Amino acid sequence: MKEIQVSRAIIERYMEHLLDSLEGDVAIVGSGPAGLTAAYYLSKRGVKTVVFEKRLSIGGGIWGGAAGYNRVVVEDREILDEVGVECEPYEDLFVADSIQFATGLAYQATRAGARVFNLVEAEDVVLIDGRIQGLVLNSTGLNMGHIPADPYMISSKFVIDTTGHEACIARMLHKKVPGFHPGEFGEGAMDVVAAEEGVVAKTGEVYSGLFLAGMSVCTFHNLPRMGPIFGGMLKSGKKAAEMILDKLG
Repeated sequence: MKEIQVSRAIIERYMEHLLDSLEGDVAIVGSGPAGLTAAYYLSKRGVKTVVFEKRLSIGGGIWGGAAGYNRVVVEDREILDEVGVECEPYEDLFVADSIQFATGLAYQATRAGARVFNLVEAEDVVLIDGRIQGLVLNSTGLNMGHIPADPYMISSKFVIDTTGHEACIARMLHKKVPGFHPGEFGEGAMDVVAAEEGVVAKTGEVYSGLFLAGMSVCTFHNLPRMGPIFGGMLKSGKKAAEMILDKLG
């Protein structure tokens, strides 16, 4: 029966990829601009990288541009040029179509070898001997329905929190590790220049095995918000990838 063949093809191939992803080098939580950029640069260097996205669609805040005007701005087009996303100059900035931006970045990351699992939510971390060594995962649908189903786990050498304004993984750790980030989480008022510079400068490892990139950096370090300008987030994702590549040797 053709219907069963279709179902078997989907389930078998999905489970093959999931089983192969239970052990890897880097797990990225969140598939926004920083997460996809990190996945691209890690995967193209042969690092086994898996991305988990709790929503149905990838891309984070890219899609809507500003207030639904689906254009985004960058100051430096180098990364977008590398992944084949077109930009047009506007004074000292560059403007990109957010639809091409999101799909192009995702295509290049997956084409480089990154695995992306959507509708999967990280609900905890695996913490052993003072180091994050994996993630605890569950179905977004189960969590939304408040259905008490146990999760499953994956292991990784590093985790990157690119969950945006929520900084979900860092907040989880804050609740479980005394003294980790004793202050408050949250962003300051809008300051595009300071935020663009700060998100790159502060990208890095905040706990053994845990890196922050993108807007998670702003939330964790109380940096200003930046609005619909995305160059800093791309550079932050690339920087996190490069730092992990150094650690992996």
